[in-house]
Amino acid sequence: MARRRRVTFESSSSSKSDSDSDSSSASSRNTCPTPPVENSAPSTEPFKGGKRKRKSSGNHDHNKTKASKRPRSQEKDDEESSYPERTHDPGEIHLSGVQQVVITTIRATDLTLGLRRISAGFHAVVKADGAEYQTSNKSVHVDQAVLEWHERILLPCDLSSKVRVSVYASFELGPMVCHGELLRTFEISVGELLDRSERSRPIMLQPKQEDVVSACTSLFMTVEQRLSDQNDGGVLCPLTTLTSRGMDVLAVRTDAGHRLLARYRRTQNSTDLDQSINHFEHALDLCPVDHPYRPAAFSNLATAKFINCQVEGRYLDLDIPISLFQDALDLRPTGHPDRPTTQVHLAICLLSRFVKRGFQTDADTAKELLSEALDVCHANSHICRAALMTIETSAVHGSMDTNDLQQERPATSMLPLSPNQLARRVMRCLERYEPRDLDEVISLHYDALGYYNTGHAERGRLLCHLAVMLHIRFKRRGKDEDMDQGIALQKEALALCPVGHTERSASLNNLALQLSSRFERQGNGEDLDKAIALQKEALALRPVGHTDRSASLNNLALQLSSRFEHQGNDEDLDKAIALHREALALRPVGHTDRFKSLGNLAGQLSSRFELRGNDEDLDQAIALQKEALALCPAGHTDRSMSLNNLATLLSSRFDRRGNDEDLDQAIPLYREALALRPVGHTDRSMSLNNLATLLSSRFEHQGNDEDLDKAIALHREALALRPVGHTDRSGLLYNLAKRLSTRFKHRSNNEDLDEAIAFQREALALRPVGHTHRSASLNHLANVLSSRFEYRGNDEDLDKAIALDRESRALCPVGHKGRFASLSALANNLSSRFEHRGNDKDLDQAIALHRETLALCPVGHTDRSMSLNNLATLLSSRFDRRGNDEDLDQAITLYREALALRPVGHPARFILLVNLAKRLCNRFPLQHNRDDLDQSRENLHYAFTLLTQHDPGHLLAHRLLANVYLSFHRSCLDVTGAGEDIDSLNAAMHHFKAAANVVSGSLLFRLRASLLWVRHAKQHNHGTQLDAYATSMQLLDAYMSKTASVSSRHNIMKDFPSTLAVDAASCALCSGDVCRAVELLEQGRTIIWTQMTRLRTPLDSLQTCGDHAAALMKKFRDVSSLLDKPPASHPEGTPIVNVEADETRYRRRVQEWNGAVGEIRKIEGFSRFLLPPYSQIFKMQLVKGPSSFSSQASRLLPTDLRKLVQLVNALQEAVRKDPDPNGKQTALTKALRELWDMVICPVVENLSRFARRGSRIWWCPTSLFNFLPLHAAGEYRPKGKSVSQQYISSYTPSLTALIKARASHVKSPSVPFVAIGQDCPAGASSTLDAVEPELELVRRLLPPPPTISFSKITSVDATKSRALCALRDNTWLHLACHGTQEFDEPFKSAFLMRDEPLSLLDISQTDLSQHEFAFLSACETAVGVFSTPDEVIHLAAGLQFSGVNSVVGTLWKVTDSTVQHLVEAFYKNLCGDGPMNSKRAAWALHQAVQSLARDEDIPMTLDQRIVFVHIGI
Repeated sequence: MARRRRVTFESSSSSKSDSDSDSSSASSRNTCPTPPVENSAPSTEPFKGGKRKRKSSGNHDHNKTKASKRPRSQEKDDEESSYPERTHDPGEIHLSGVQQVVITTIRATDLTLGLRRISAGFHAVVKADGAEYQTSNKSVHVDQAVLEWHERILLPCDLSSKVRVSVYASFELGPMVCHGELLRTFEISVGELLDRSERSRPIMLQPKQEDVVSACTSLFMTVEQRLSDQNDGGVLCPLTTLTSRGMDVLAVRTDAGHRLLARYRRTQNSTDLDQSINHFEHALDLCPVDHPYRPAAFSNLATAKFINCQVEGRYLDLDIPISLFQDALDLRPTGHPDRPTTQVHLAICLLSRFVKRGFQTDADTAKELLSEALDVCHANSHICRAALMTIETSAVHGSMDTNDLQQERPATSMLPLSPNQLARRVMRCLERYEPRDLDEVISLHYDALGYYNTGHAERGRLLCHLAVMLHIRFKRRGKDEDMDQGIALQKEALALCPVGHTERSASLNNLALQLSSRFERQGNGEDLDKAIALQKEALALRPVGHTDRSASLNNLALQLSSRFEHQGNDEDLDKAIALHREALALRPVGHTDRFKSLGNLAGQLSSRFELRGNDEDLDQAIALQKEALALCPAGHTDRSMSLNNLATLLSSRFDRRGNDEDLDQAIPLYREALALRPVGHTDRSMSLNNLATLLSSRFEHQGNDEDLDKAIALHREALALRPVGHTDRSGLLYNLAKRLSTRFKHRSNNEDLDEAIAFQREALALRPVGHTHRSASLNHLANVLSSRFEYRGNDEDLDKAIALDRESRALCPVGHKGRFASLSALANNLSSRFEHRGNDKDLDQAIALHRETLALCPVGHTDRSMSLNNLATLLSSRFDRRGNDEDLDQAITLYREALALRPVGHPARFILLVNLAKRLCNRFPLQHNRDDLDQSRENLHYAFTLLTQHDPGHLLAHRLLANVYLSFHRSCLDVTGAGEDIDSLNAAMHHFKAAANVVSGSLLFRLRASLLWVRHAKQHNHGTQLDAYATSMQLLDAYMSKTASVSSRHNIMKDFPSTLAVDAASCALCSGDVCRAVELLEQGRTIIWTQMTRLRTPLDSLQTCGDHAAALMKKFRDVSSLLDKPPASHPEGTPIVNVEADETRYRRRVQEWNGAVGEIRKIEGFSRFLLPPYSQIFKMQLVKGPSSFSSQASRLLPTDLRKLVQLVNALQEAVRKDPDPNGKQTALTKALRELWDMVICPVVENLSRFARRGSRIWWCPTSLFNFLPLHAAGEYRPKGKSVSQQYISSYTPSLTALIKARASHVKSPSVPFVAIGQDCPAGASSTLDAVEPELELVRRLLPPPPTISFSKITSVDATKSRALCALRDNTWLHLACHGTQEFDEPFKSAFLMRDEPLSLLDISQTDLSQHEFAFLSACETAVGVFSTPDEVIHLAAGLQFSGVNSVVGTLWKVTDSTVQHLVEAFYKNLCGDGPMNSKRAAWALHQAVQSLARDEDIPMTLDQRIVFVHIGI
C-alpha cells in the first residue's frame, strides 16, 4: 500500500509549537507584552506542520529548542580560544616613540547573566609577558549591568605580544582563597587592544558551547600609550606567587572545585559534582584551625554538599551542609563582609530541612538569619534579593510568616517591582532562553500580585503578564500545571474586564488562545469549542475598521481550522478560509503583516486540497506562498520559514502530480531554510525533519539509497535536538521510525525494524489517551509490528497490531480526518491475519472496511488509487478462498482504475502492476483469454524496470512471473505467440530460483518462494528440482537461526514440510546420486540440534594457523558462548520493549557469529567449517568402525507413504494393547512382521553380502521411520529370521552425530559414575518402589574403586539443581525415575525430580562433550514428535547431541520388573570382562535382551523385550 509522507509548515514565530492558534503575545515581538496580549498582526499566526499531516503519517510536532550541546575540550573547559571578532590588522598601527602601553579601564557587561550562584564580587586577571595582574574584587547590584575597574595595568610595548584576559566571579569579599569561577577568558594582541580602544569597539562574547546565555556578554578596555618616563603611580604590581607549596595546592584545589561545580550546573554530570566535593574536602584539610581561608573552605564545601543533597534526594544528609555553613558563620563575626552571604545560605539549608522534617526551630533560626542579613545588606544587592526570594518561597511552604518580617523591616525594602519594571523584565526574558530568568520573572509577578490585590488598577495587567509567562514555561518544559494556572489567571483577568471594558476583546483573545493550546495538549474538545466562542466574541468587539480586526479574524480562523482537524467538519475549514481571505484583504500590499496572512491562507487552502483534491486550491496556495516568500528577501528574519512553507506545498503538488520539477525545486528550498538555521537555532530541528521527509519522498520516487540514508541521518540529528521531556519529541520519534521501517522494507535489516518499533513505542507513550495524534502513532506502530510479523512470523505481533488499529479507529469517528488511515490499516492487518489463519470473518470485515475507505475517497481524492488497490487485493483474496468469479473481475477493474491514477514515474506503480498482473494470470484458467496472460507478463516485465538493483520487490516480481510462465506452459501457448521456441517451463523455474536468491528479500518470503520452486519442479520433473531442495534447506536453516528460543524454532519447523529432507534425498536417489542424497539428509534433518551443537565446536586446530586465526577462534568462542546461554526469561508483565531488546541483541550476535564463521572458512583447510560434510567424508569417518556405507541405504526410503502411516498407527495401537492370557501380543507380532517384510528384510539381505553376522549396524531413520522399532523387525515364527538374530542394532539421529560420538575422548583412569533416582517426584500420585533397589543393584554390579568412582543421589536430594550438577560432574550416568514426553512442546519433555522437572531444554543447554554413557531407566525417553519427526527431539537424543557418546533409552512405557531384570543383565555384560567401555553398551544391551528372551523363568512380554534401544557408539 502506498504510504503518504508528512512535512512541517511553520508560523512566522520561531518560538511556537505546532498549535495552529498560538497567537498570544507571549511569543510576539512587541516591545512590551501588556494587554491586549496580541499583535495587531500576530507574529505567531501559524502556517504549521502540526496540522499539515498526511494520511497514515501522524504529526510532526516542531517546537522551539535550545542549541544542541557539543563535547567540551578537557584542556579548555570554560574558555574561548580567542575573541570572536577581528576586523583590523594590528600591523597597521605605528607607535613612534611610545615606550609603554597601559590599560586604564576595564568595563564588563552582564556579569550576573546566567550565573547559578550568588557571587560576592567580580575581578579581572590580565597575563602578559609572564606577569599576572589582578584587579580589585567588586560587587554589583541587581540593576547594575556594567562594572568597571580603574586599576592601571602595564602591558608590553611589542604590539604583537599576546595578552590573556580572564574574568572571574568570586564567592568571598574577604580574603580570597583562589580566583573563583571562571566566567570568560580570551587572548588578544596588544596592537588589537589599542585599535579597539581608539575605535571604542568592545569585544563581544558569544555564549559558551553548552550555554544559551553566558555571563559577561562584552568587555571593553581603555588603553593608553605613554613614554616610559611618565609617572608610574597607580600602576598595579604583578601578583607574586604564594608563599608556600601548601597555599599553592589550596588555591589549585579550590579553583578546581569551583570549575567542576560550575560545569555540573551546566551539564548535570554527577561525576563533576562528586569531584568538586572531593576537591573542596581536600582544600578544607589544608586549612587548620585559625587559618585565614578556613571559613571560605567551609562555605565552598557546604555549598557543594547541599547541591548533592538536592540531587540525590538524601535530605537526611542536610545536617552536613548545615553544620559546615554554621562553622563558616562562626568564623565570620558581625561586620565581616561575607557574613550576610553565609547567613542566607545557612537559612536556605535550614528551611530545606524544615520542609522535609518539620523542625520549627529550623524555620525560626532561618527567620532570624534572614532578618539580620537584610539589616546589613544594600537594598539593591543580589544577596538582599536572594534573602527576599527565600522569604517568599518559605512563605509558600508555610515555614514562616512574611508579615512578621514586613513589620520588622522598613516597608520600602519589601515593595515589589513596579508593573513597568516587570514588563521590562518580561521582554528581556522573551529575548533569550534562560530558565532561571523565566522562573525569577514568574516569582516576581507572584510577589507583585500579592501587593496589587483585587481592585487595584494594575492587577489585570499583572494577571495577563503572569499568564503569558506561565504559558511560555509550559511550552518550554511541558508541565500541565503551568498551562492550567495560566488559564485560571487569564479567566481572572477576563473577569476584571466586563462588557464595555476597553481591554475585554484582548482578554477574550488571550484566554481563547490558551484554551486552544490546552486542547492541542490534551485533546479536550470543550476547550476548543470554548476558545472559538471567546474568539467570536472578541471579533464582534472589533467591527470593520477596528485596528485589531485582522488579528481577530486570523486567530478565529486558526481555531476553526483546529476544530476541523479534530472533528472533520468541512464548514469549519471553509469558514476559516473565508476569515483568512478577509484578514488578507485588510492587509494590502505594503502592510507589515501581509506576509503572515498570505502564509496562513495558503496553509488552509492546502488543507482543503488534501480533503477534496481540488487542484485549484493547491495551485492558489503555492501562488500565495510564493508572494509571501517574495516579501522575505535574503536577510529577512522570516525567510527560512517562508522557504519551508513553499517547499512543503511544492512537495504536496509533487505527490499529487508526480512532476519532478516540483520535487527538485522543493529540496533546494528546504536546504536553504536549513542553512539559515545553524546549530543552536530554535527551528533547526524542524528544518532537519522537513528536509529528511522530502529526501525520503525522493527515495521512494527515484530509489536512490543515499537519499534514504541521508534522511535518516537528518531525522536522528533532529531528534537529538528534542531531548526527553520536549513537547516535540513524539513527532520526531514518529518520523524517524517511519524512515527506519521504510529502509527495513528495502534492505531487510533487522536492526532498522527493531529500532523503528522501539521509537514508535516511545512516541506512543508520549501521546496518551486524548492526544490529538495518538491515532497516527497507533497506526504506525501497528504497521511496523505487522511488518515484523511478515518477516518473523510471530502471531503476537499481528494480534497486537490489530488491537492497536482497533483503538485507532475508535479515536477516529465518522467525519474525523484520520478515519481513512485507521480504517485502511485495520483492514490490511485483518487481511494478513486471514492469510495466516484462514478465518473468513477477518476477510469479510476487511473488505467492508476497505469499501468504507473507498467511499471516503471520491474521484479526484489523492488517496483514491491506494484505496482502490487495497479493496481489489482483498476481493482477490476472497476469490482465492471461495472461487467467486465476480470478486476476481471486480478486483481487476479496481486495479486498472488505480493504475490509471498513478502516472508514469509514480512510485506506487510497481505494486499496482504486480497486483494486476497476478490477478490477470489467475483469470486466465477461468476464461482462457490469452490477452490476460500477455498483459500479465508485460506488466511484470515493466515492473522490473521500476526497481533498483537491490530492491526486495524483485522477489515478488520474479515469483509472479514464474507463475505466468507456468500458465503458458500448462496451456501449451507459445510465450510470444509467434512460434518462437521459448521454453516456458525453464523460464518459470529460472524466476522461481531468482526469487529464492533475492538477498535483500525477507528470509521467510525467500523460503516460501524456494518451496514453490520445489513443488513445481517436482510436479514437472524439472532438472532444477535438486537445486530447489538444496536452496530450501539452506534458507530454512538461515531462517531458523534468527530465533533465540529453541521452542520457537520447533514451532517454526511445524509450518514447513516435515519430509523436506527425505523428499530431497529421494530426488537425489532418483537421479542416481546416492552421495548427494546422504548429504541432503544430513543438511535437512536435526536442524535444531545442529544449530545448537555448532556453538560448541572445538577449534584447537585453528591455533596453529597464525594470529589472525587465533583471534577468529577467540571471537567465535566468545560469541558462541553468549548464544549458547539460555535466552533471558521474561516473567508476565515484563515491558515489551525489554523483551524486544533481548531479541535484537540475540540477532546482532547471530550476525557477529555468521561473520566469524565466514572469516574462518577463508582460512586454508577450513572451507567446509560447520557445513554439512561431503559424502566422501562420511565414508572415511564411518569405515573406521564395523559400520557399512553403500547404496543399499536407498532401501530405507519408503515407496508407499500411506502404507507406512498405517504401519506406524498399527504398531502404536499394538503396544498399548494388553497381552492375551497366554502372554501373547498378536497385533504387535503382526506389525513387526509387516515391518520386516515391507522394509527391513531387503535391507538385511543386502547387508549380508558384506556385513558378517554379529556385526554392529546403525539405523539412521527418517520421517515416520523414527517411530518404528527397526531393531525388532522379524518374522516371529519358529526358525524365522529377524534383525536381532544377525546384527547388533544401534540408532543415530544423524551421521554427523555418529561421527562426533566416535571422536576420541580423553578418558580418566577412574570412571566418575553417578546414579540418580527419584521415587516420588513433585506432583506424583504414587511412588516408584523399585528405584532404590535398582540403584543399589547398579552399585553392586559396577567394578569397585578405583575403577569406578560411584556416587548416588536419591529421594529428597534428587532435585533439579542437584541432578544437573551431578550430570555435569560425572561422565557416566544411570537415571531411574519417571519420564515424560511433551509432544506439543517437546523441549519440556523431562525427568521428574523432587522439586521440578529436569527438562530436555535444561539438558540441551549443558555441555556434556566429555561424557561417555547414560542409561535412562524411565518411560518414553527415545520417542520423537510426529509434527517434526526428522528433528528427533527426545531426551535420549538430547543427551547425545549434548555430548554423551552412548545412551540407552526407551521407546514407550517400561515396567519395574522389566527394568530390574534388564538392568542386571545389562551391567553384568557391560562390566563382566574388562575395563568400563561405553562402546560395549550396544553389545551389552543386545546380549541382555537376548538372554532374557531365552530365559523361560523370567516371563516378559514382547513389547517389554524390545522397549530399550541404544543410541550412539
